[in-house]
Amino acid sequence: MGRSDLSASKGSPVSRDVALMARVKYFLKRATSFDAGRVWAFATQIAQEQGKWAPRIFVDMLVWAAFHDTAYIDYYEADFALLTRRERKTFMTSLIQHHLAAALNDRTDVLVFENKLSFNKRFAEYLGREWIDLEDSTLDDFRSFVERHPVIIAKKPVGREGKGVFRYDTAEHSDLDALRAELIERGERLIEEPIVQHPYLAEYCAGTVNTTRVATFFDGSRVHVLMAAQKFGRGAVSDQFTWGGFFTMIDDDGRSFGPGHTGKHLSRYEAHPDSGASIVDFRVPLWDEVIALVDRAAREVPTVPYVGWDVAVGPDRPVLIEGNWTPGLYETRVSATGIRTGSRAKHRPVIEASRR
Repeated sequence: MGRSDLSASKGSPVSRDVALMARVKYFLKRATSFDAGRVWAFATQIAQEQGKWAPRIFVDMLVWAAFHDTAYIDYYEADFALLTRRERKTFMTSLIQHHLAAALNDRTDVLVFENKLSFNKRFAEYLGREWIDLEDSTLDDFRSFVERHPVIIAKKPVGREGKGVFRYDTAEHSDLDALRAELIERGERLIEEPIVQHPYLAEYCAGTVNTTRVATFFDGSRVHVLMAAQKFGRGAVSDQFTWGGFFTMIDDDGRSFGPGHTGKHLSRYEAHPDSGASIVDFRVPLWDEVIALVDRAAREVPTVPYVGWDVAVGPDRPVLIEGNWTPGLYETRVSATGIRTGSRAKHRPVIEASRR
């Protein structure tokens, strides 16, 4: 994914990017739940970090929330206080993503993506790993599974941002019957074989599977790659922000846009903070295979055309971890990368489709 051209968004106001009714519903919802104290806290934090005047930031945040579909957290994480109005229009926001997903993705069929068990069943050929459902298997099945895979990944079927995902070394549990019962009681019924990642990715963080997020839109004949980001872990079971992870944007050739960053203003990683491996020189291994994989997967459920795929690249091939029917917001951050252009131009196919 190459850097978007500012001119691509010229003459395309933010207000046209989502259906009018969706925007009205959002505005009314935000108006009834408005918390001035929370917005002021964001404004003062931004002002302190970026050397701005808090009252002006406060008003600007309200304007962009009301008229430009920009949540307060989006305003903060995309460094909108450092961007011009024209530059801001080149960025996606989580609210625009939500409106697009709601407009285009079938509300019933998204349940295939919402539930990890349903996803694993539907996309079994793409997983490249063994798994069982504890509530649809026996104790003997579980015993046999852990004999083959002493370390297991346990997941709650419904969860976001890496929450509800755990790693267990079953060698530390003498009573497998009790362990199985505890997992079921906590709702961690999906048990998976750990993924072995590509050696190049392991050089960055061997203790976490470092995944690639790719957002796609299937227009009925062609799969459009809208955005790609590489996530890096810090040794935890997940590479999500909630587990200390960070990311860098990826271009059309699978290369890093520049330094990695998180949702915090002062985060900037030219190299991985633990391994020292270069983030700015990073390139996704087996990139062509990654694109081929999501191209195939994106055609599987045509009634859910707008998806963010989490891909793990193994030693020989990429595999799917999950698909997100609201793709998740990943954008460059000017304070970390110096890049002042977002990915909205790449999203033009899905935006245009939502208007029809």
